[in-house]
Amino acid sequence: MHGRQVPEPLPREVYELLARDPEPKVRRALAFNRRLPEDVRAGMLDDRDWRTAAIAAAEWPLAPTGRIGELLSRVTGAFGREMLLSHLDGPLPAESARAILADIDSAAGTAYSEGLLRQVAEVADLDADLADRFLASSDLRAAVAANPTLSAEHVADLAGDPDNDVRAAVVARCDLDPVSRESIPVDYDDGSSKIVDWLLTEDLSEQDRPAFARSRHQIFRKTLAMRPDLPDEIVEILAGDESFAVRLFVCERQPNAPGRLLARIAEQWTGYSRWDMLAHKNFPAEAADRLARSAEVRDRAVAAAHPGLPASTVEALLTDDEATVRGRAATNPAVPADRLIELLGSADPAVAAGAAANRLLHVITMHRLLDQAGL
Repeated sequence: MHGRQVPEPLPREVYELLARDPEPKVRRALAFNRRLPEDVRAGMLDDRDWRTAAIAAAEWPLAPTGRIGELLSRVTGAFGREMLLSHLDGPLPAESARAILADIDSAAGTAYSEGLLRQVAEVADLDADLADRFLASSDLRAAVAANPTLSAEHVADLAGDPDNDVRAAVVARCDLDPVSRESIPVDYDDGSSKIVDWLLTEDLSEQDRPAFARSRHQIFRKTLAMRPDLPDEIVEILAGDESFAVRLFVCERQPNAPGRLLARIAEQWTGYSRWDMLAHKNFPAEAADRLARSAEVRDRAVAAAHPGLPASTVEALLTDDEATVRGRAATNPAVPADRLIELLGSADPAVAAGAAANRLLHVITMHRLLDQAGL
C-alpha cells in the first residue's frame, strides 16, 4: 500500500480498490503512496476519515491550496494539522488560526500541540490580538518573528530581543532591510542544519551576491554556498570563510570549488560527502598521492582513479591487498596504452575488469580483442 516495496506502479484498478477499502488504516497507508494517480488522490481528499484526507493532501506536492484550508476545518488532531500547515500556500486566515487555538486551549498540552502552536504563530495572518497573544509567550516569539505578516513595528522591537533565536528569526526575514539585517548581532551554531530557504531561489543581482557572501551572518553565507549559479569570485570569497560549515558547503555543492580547499576539508571531514570531494575534478594530484598511502581502503580506492597520480603510485596500487583498489587503479586514465593492454590480460579479475573499463582504451584495441576472441 505504501508503495515502498513495489518497484513499479500498481494497476489503476488496484489503487481504486484500495481507496474504497472499508478499513481506514488501509486508506491511510495508500494515501502515503507517491505513485498514486492524481485523480485517485484528489478523490481521497473527500474521504470520510479526516486522517486519510489529511495524509492524501500532505503527500501531494501540488495539492489545491483551497482544499488545504477546507481540510484544516475538518482535521482535529495536532499532527494532522501540522502536516497540512506545512503545505499551506500563503497565510493561515486569522479565523482559522483562532479555531485551532481554541481547540488547543481546550485540550491538555502535548508535544504535538506545542509544535502546532509554533507553526500557527509562524503562518497565521496576524491581527493585533493574535500578535499580542503569540508575543506574550517566550516560547513563541521566535516563530512569530519569522511570520511574514508581522507588523514592521513588531519586527523592529524583536530585532533587539534578548533571545538569540528571536533575533536570528528576524534576520532571516526576506523583507528585512539589508542595512538593518547587518546591524543585528546573532550567534550561530556552526553545526546547525538551518538555512535561509528563500535565498536558494531569490533572483540575486551582481551586488547582492557579494553582499551575502560577506554578510556578518553565517546562515546567509552558508545558504549562498549551496546555490549552483555562483561565479568563481563568489566561490573564492566563500572558500576563505571563517565558518567550517560554509567551507564545507562550498566543497559539497560547487563544481568550481578550489582544489586547496577540497584537500583541506577532506582531511578534516568524515561525513558521507567526503568521497565526493576526493573524486572532485579539482581535487589536487598531490593530495590524491597522499591518500593513495592511506590506511583506509576507501581512501585508496578513490585516490587510485585520480588522473594526476604518478606512475609509480598507480603501479603500487595495482598490487594493493584490496581488489577494489586494484580495480580502480586499472581504470586510471594515466595508465600508458601499452601497460593498459598488459593489464587486460592480467590473471587478477579485478585488474582485468578495471582495465577493460578504462575510458582511454582505444577503440582499435577493443576491435582487436574482439577479433581474437572470435566475437
